[in-house]
Amino acid sequence: MSILVIQNDPIVPAGQLSAFLGDHEVLRAWEAPQRLHDLATAPLPGALILLGGRANVYDDEAFPWLEAERELVRRCVRANIRVLGICLGAQLIAATFGGRVTVSDPAGPECGIISLAWGTNDQAGGGGAVPLRMALASTHAVFADHSDAITQLPPGAREWARSQKYTQIFSYGSALGIQFHPEVTRETAIVWASGNEAVDTEQIVAGYDAHEGELASTCKTLADWASGVF
Repeated sequence: MSILVIQNDPIVPAGQLSAFLGDHEVLRAWEAPQRLHDLATAPLPGALILLGGRANVYDDEAFPWLEAERELVRRCVRANIRVLGICLGAQLIAATFGGRVTVSDPAGPECGIISLAWGTNDQAGGGGAVPLRMALASTHAVFADHSDAITQLPPGAREWARSQKYTQIFSYGSALGIQFHPEVTRETAIVWASGNEAVDTEQIVAGYDAHEGELASTCKTLADWASGVF
């Protein structure tokens, strides 16, 4: 199955996902925005993955390819094609279907390792939700890096898991939104932390190192889901 991965930011690559995905193409949106617009009428991929980035989900002027991504998400969900949205990608899914994203949410950013609290109704929903939830059962620590947040889910969406502050996993039809970064590598974590004066890079990296195995396992599970393994 061919998987299309859309990279929205040079410093937010596919990372670990590339190691776990089979046949896939990475489209760097800032290099080929016209290609994204052309996808509005092109054959759909076997699955779609939207990566994160520093973009504001509503800032189409600065990031003119975002509307093309939203339209591609609409088409994929209508066709029951799996969509995995990560961080900005999750926010795009939420906003596309009537949810709300708060830019620079006043509850504050999440950076580094955070804990998940699973909901009681998280096994409901489409797109292979039940087997995916079972496969994610051991995921309790994830790596986050964001200040914008999903503050209202689309009508009909289901929240699977939260951190202390925000929705972290939700489903909408065949789409799955993940606020944290399963794809992050140690090298990328260092780049992000080094560019953020509000965090301690050594502390962020130590947290990554302490949970590296769990982070990789979660990433593989999500890559397997996107690939249709279950």
